[in-house]
Amino acid sequence: MIAANASQAFANAAAAMVGPHDVVGTLAVLLNDCRSLTGATALGILVRTARGPLELLAATSHSAAELELFQIQESTGPCLDTLATGQAIYVSSTPEMIRRWSEVGQAITAAGYTQVHASPMHWHGETIGTLNAFHRDNDPLDDTTLGLSQAFANMATAAIVQTTDLSGPELVARISEALQDRIVIEQAKGVLAERYDLDMAEAYQTLIAWPPAKPGDTLTRIATQIVELAEHGRL
Repeated sequence: MIAANASQAFANAAAAMVGPHDVVGTLAVLLNDCRSLTGATALGILVRTARGPLELLAATSHSAAELELFQIQESTGPCLDTLATGQAIYVSSTPEMIRRWSEVGQAITAAGYTQVHASPMHWHGETIGTLNAFHRDNDPLDDTTLGLSQAFANMATAAIVQTTDLSGPELVARISEALQDRIVIEQAKGVLAERYDLDMAEAYQTLIAWPPAKPGDTLTRIATQIVELAEHGRL
């Protein structure tokens, strides 16, 4: 269920983090709430990995996922700039997106997005990832909306590292675990899309709304159950 306001969204995320939870499941709910409350059409999160390259950790739509992966492929884009500088980036015009990021900028505009805002995910002085928001609204984003996006980026960071004082290797392990969870969630989305003739955005929303088999089941656990049911022909 999408939160009615930011306070509820952050309260829900905090409640999830103090109990058993999977990182990607918490991020999925956070991104959904961020999309609703900021007016973004789609969002994605890129994170650094142990090997150095970036990885896609979460996205609210197939379109956002493709644009995030294209930034990695081309080594340019709003997420890459934010990771390099540690500063938020907001571009609100098509010509400026194309001027700054060439083919990536063209891909963003071709997908129908008119504005993009990348918020850094900081942890102990390091930028460990970025939250990228794509907008189709032509009205400029105000400071409140930009600040809210950054607050969601901060909460997403907390969801990854939780409250434990993690060492560098421990943080890398946490991110790697979350990336493995994402693979399971993508598999479940594919299963739902095929089974119910949905596009990937609809499959994502169906997965989030899927009733747990038992109280406390995480999104990753629910996704695993869906994949297992499909494998045994029971879905």
